[in-house]
Amino acid sequence: MSYHLNNFLRKQISSDDPSYLYLLHIVKSRKDKRLTKSVFAELGELGRLKRRVVKYANHFRSLVNPNAEITRDSSSIVLSALKSIQVKNFRGFSSLNENDEGTFISFTKGVNVFFAPNGGGKTSLCEAIEYSLTNDVKEANRRNTPIKNYIKNGGVHKIKCILASGAEAPVSPYWNSCFIDRNRLHEFSLLGSKDTNVKQSDVLATLFELEEIDEIINGMVKPASFRANDFIKTSGDVSYREAVQKLRDKKSIRRNEIFNIENNKSELAELFELKTFDDVNIKARKSYYTKLKAHLVASTQRFEVASDELDIYGLTKYLNALKRLNNKLEEKKAKLRADSSKLNYRQLYQAVQNFDDISTLEKCPVCETPISDVCKHPRDVVKDELPKLEHLNKLTIACEKIEERIKFRVDISSNYIDKYLNEHRDSLSQEIVSVLNAILNSDKTDVSEYSTCLSALVPYEKELEQLNAFLKAKNKRVAKKSSRLTSLNSTIGEIEEKIRACVALETDINARERKLSELNDDVIRILADINRSNIQRKNDNEFNNFAKALEESYKKLYEELTLYKQEVELENISGIEQATLQYYNQINKHDAPSDVVSEIKFKQTNGTYRIILKMQDEEGDAFCVLSEGHLRALGLALLLAVAKKNSHPIIIFDDVVNAIDTEHRSNIIDMFSEDSYLRNIQRIITTHDRMFWEKLSNKNKKATDADTFSSNVLKSTNKGIVIQNYGVSYSQKIKEALDVYDVRQALVYSRIWFETMVNEYCVNNSIQITTQFTSRQLKKDNWLEISLEATYKEVGESLGDSTVTFDFLKNDLLNWSGQNQEHHAFDEYNYNFSHATTSLEVQNIYEKLWVFEAQLNPTFTVEKLNYEKAQRESVKQKLTNQLSNPNFINKAPASLVQAYSDKLVEVNFDISFLERVLEQV
Repeated sequence: MSYHLNNFLRKQISSDDPSYLYLLHIVKSRKDKRLTKSVFAELGELGRLKRRVVKYANHFRSLVNPNAEITRDSSSIVLSALKSIQVKNFRGFSSLNENDEGTFISFTKGVNVFFAPNGGGKTSLCEAIEYSLTNDVKEANRRNTPIKNYIKNGGVHKIKCILASGAEAPVSPYWNSCFIDRNRLHEFSLLGSKDTNVKQSDVLATLFELEEIDEIINGMVKPASFRANDFIKTSGDVSYREAVQKLRDKKSIRRNEIFNIENNKSELAELFELKTFDDVNIKARKSYYTKLKAHLVASTQRFEVASDELDIYGLTKYLNALKRLNNKLEEKKAKLRADSSKLNYRQLYQAVQNFDDISTLEKCPVCETPISDVCKHPRDVVKDELPKLEHLNKLTIACEKIEERIKFRVDISSNYIDKYLNEHRDSLSQEIVSVLNAILNSDKTDVSEYSTCLSALVPYEKELEQLNAFLKAKNKRVAKKSSRLTSLNSTIGEIEEKIRACVALETDINARERKLSELNDDVIRILADINRSNIQRKNDNEFNNFAKALEESYKKLYEELTLYKQEVELENISGIEQATLQYYNQINKHDAPSDVVSEIKFKQTNGTYRIILKMQDEEGDAFCVLSEGHLRALGLALLLAVAKKNSHPIIIFDDVVNAIDTEHRSNIIDMFSEDSYLRNIQRIITTHDRMFWEKLSNKNKKATDADTFSSNVLKSTNKGIVIQNYGVSYSQKIKEALDVYDVRQALVYSRIWFETMVNEYCVNNSIQITTQFTSRQLKKDNWLEISLEATYKEVGESLGDSTVTFDFLKNDLLNWSGQNQEHHAFDEYNYNFSHATTSLEVQNIYEKLWVFEAQLNPTFTVEKLNYEKAQRESVKQKLTNQLSNPNFINKAPASLVQAYSDKLVEVNFDISFLERVLEQV
């Protein structure tokens, strides 16, 4: 989490609004860059979400003080210069074994330059520092790669970064502004480009550590478009209303059922002549009436039942009628047969078949005889035969009617006999029963057979009369008791009606009670649904209130984020215009007058800032008037101005010169050493430009400034990154050349060292040089001879009476013919002239150079020389003690003893040299 996002949350976390805390939780967790999408994705789990938000908010409050802020001045206890870093198994850094603690790198409090070709480990070093200080690597985020995968190299990584105070470096996102890398400058130069899709607001946010806040704002829709009300929940209210309506309906039905049951019970009590319904009494009364009915039914069964008499005379009449009708039917059928025989059916058929308009016939239709020759005209034949057919039809109809009358009488008599037989079978003799069965079993379609069987009853007429007399007497007795039987049957009917009504009412009551039980179950279930709906309504209301509050909180968060971002941008911009202009002009100090920028200001448009430059009294947008190279220089100037404003005690430059063209790199070196802010802070610089490395090293190295300058070479091997400390100071190169008697090389670096001291003296003391160019000095088309002569003249005058050492060096050291080959002050490979000076003379020159260094920078140099002398005297004491030890002399290898002796000679020589220099200061 960045400093500004952390600081923003510190200020806002004191809120007690759950909806606002929820939004802050999403901002802090950064689950998705699009905050609005995250909000809508999580709204479904409101209860768990709110509990989690409150828990996280309380936890966050317990860890931070909302009133505390990270200080932003030079007294900050968070940011300070670094003393060292040790890296193991991180990016290009590896380890040989478990005992290997990793690569150790110490830093001076001034310039720390690391040279390596591409792939040598420069970025790995800077990212190791970045990770140890911020617990993050921006390049991993740029590449969308998980940190653990990006930094992995073999085993578990281990980084230990120590501050100049000796304490372990604290992790803080505020360190981010101390890093300047070429990617940021390149990104800045392509501001607004379609190829990179980088917006200007994004770049300014990056410069001022507002990237996360800017991403959050960009991931939010405008408050007017954020409508949490669209997610209002009504399902609980709808289900509650539906359940309440169902409950009303069920209760209404239940009341009706209870009313009907009570009415039925009242009717049942009234039916059994009870005042109130009592289930026990009802059952007792029902049982009583059931038994009473059975008793009465048994009583009625003891009464005789009236029986029909056998009407023998009626049967006789039926028998006679059957005989008469049968005889008449026979007569009709005989007549029909006789008359039918007289009809000439063939003639009638042929006549009718060929019947047409016979009045116009020419031939007989039957025999085809001419009409004039026939005996009888076909018309007359038809007239004679048709009446015969009508007579036959009448006879046929008469026969059918007689048959119907016979069948009717047979059916009536047969049914009467069947009924009588069934009623009196037990009272009749066997003979009569046999006769009656014969009648019933006879063929009733055969009238003769049926009449014969019926005639068989006539001999039993007397016996049947006796039975009829008995039946008459019985019927008289039944008639006398009929009123009593009728009364009993009426009572039985009433009892049966009571029992039927009771059963119907009980059945209805039982059915309604079952339905009432089901209704009660339904009511209980609906009440449970209402309880659930109430809970859902409560949750919905809570959610809806949260959603409504969320709109206001969303608006508040959007406004607070925007306001915070604008305030920080305004705060940063308002104080860096002049510093940015100064750094930009220092980087481009040799540009043409038309390219000189006289003013830099920031103009806010639609919530974003544009950089406005004033050049030749005309204002223009920086991204319209500057080239890509100048834009990168402007980006570097902006970052340096921000660092200066925040008083950062350290800046890490990751191959920055790679983003700056070659012609401006020397200006950057001058700016590093001459700017009042930059020269007093710790600078960790990586580069793959060898010339830049050497120029920077020579520019900053002073005598034995081990605590203000270090130069290192990085090399990537299959065992990891190897770091070699490489001193490129002029004094060190002179000493190395003298050790191998390389007089020429020693003289070259002596001259460069002398010239460097003179130039720095002029800069530090604001020496003004006036010179005049003449044609006689144009032999080699080089103006350096004139400017150097004028420079040394002015320096000599400024030194006053203390010019002995200066004159000695100027007269003895300089060889103008060799020096003026080319104006390239830092390239020693151009000085290939020969020199007759001996090694002893060069040693004397070297000594005078130290004296001159001490003369120009007395306090600083004398302190260094005394420190070096004390160090060597300490070494001398140790060597002397060791060499005076008999055990060491006798037992140590001769080569080691000799090495100690040689080292002692070298130390004595150095001490003598330092004493001579100090004596002359």
